[in-house]
Amino acid sequence: MKIKWIEFENLESGLKIERINFFNDITLLVGLSGAGKTQILKAISYSLSLVVSNRVVLYPYCVKMGIQAGKNDYEWSYKIEPNKNMDILIDEESDYIISYEELKKNDQFVFRREKNNVKFSGYNKLPNPKKDESLLKQYSESNEFSDLIEEMKKMRSIEMDIEVHGGIKSDYFNIINSRALNLLGNSADKTDFNKFSYLPVISKIYIAKKFFKELYTEILDSIKELFDEIEDIDIVEDTKRELYILSMKVYGKTMLQDDISSGMLKTIYYIVELYTMAKNSLVLIDEFENGLGVNCIDMLSELLLSERDDLQFIITSHHPKIINSIGMDKWKIIDRKTSTVINSDYNKYGIGNSQHDAYFNLINRWEFEGKI
Repeated sequence: MKIKWIEFENLESGLKIERINFFNDITLLVGLSGAGKTQILKAISYSLSLVVSNRVVLYPYCVKMGIQAGKNDYEWSYKIEPNKNMDILIDEESDYIISYEELKKNDQFVFRREKNNVKFSGYNKLPNPKKDESLLKQYSESNEFSDLIEEMKKMRSIEMDIEVHGGIKSDYFNIINSRALNLLGNSADKTDFNKFSYLPVISKIYIAKKFFKELYTEILDSIKELFDEIEDIDIVEDTKRELYILSMKVYGKTMLQDDISSGMLKTIYYIVELYTMAKNSLVLIDEFENGLGVNCIDMLSELLLSERDDLQFIITSHHPKIINSIGMDKWKIIDRKTSTVINSDYNKYGIGNSQHDAYFNLINRWEFEGKI
């Protein structure tokens, strides 16, 4: 899966982003705080969640995006507006409805929904769709969309700050691992970890260590490269709190998750994610450097750029190391007027020879122009 481009308007805040094209490998979104970089990641993540997640709360958005799934190119657009005909006596009525939705496959019309009118290629009449659910979601079992839906599931929006501060409830953890065992079955071929790639990090560590020894060794070796004092990592149960949490062996002693610094935990989680994501996944990372120690940023930046050439990264960052590692030809410059600067135009900013100089020259230019 690749996100080729997106354009959108948040109808609530008024933020509008013109079409921004992404690279197949890595795109660095550059700009001042408040320019809209994070909102671009959120628009992508939210749009995909409308298709692959359950019970998504609707927000007023108008989005159009290009998606490559396998050998096919899709153009998907939708608009979410207030439900003006809401029946206040019906508890389940949504405050918002999907008032427009359209899908094209390789430039050929597939379906269009306008209010209650649905046109579908090859069908004259269709039942009225749910007003608060995407047609892609409703028709996800159709052979027409199954490949697209499977690819759209390969999106990982990494927000480590929430995940690293807590474990997984014991009952939920046990359910996950019971299902994992059923998926593995008695098959001798246990090399395909893709089916577990969407699980929480703690579950992935547990399954990798128990069933995918080679993968676990790769993960541990990368962690030890950065933290040579770590001898082993494991998942254990905190019976008092009924949680499963991460533990590590350091100099022969066991440290539990609550005793591990958030920077170290976040680094470990990043490494696990990098090694366990499904092939050809889309990865969204907002302010990659947040909460990481200086010594961690160097290695993680290198891993990010070299370890998985099948992944598509869309990243925001203000850190000189990361900025200097990603060439200007991979930048997308977002300014407060919401215009996206085409790569070939960055020279007009006079932004220097190195990425590091370029970024700070860009900031200085914006300050001179009164944009800060």
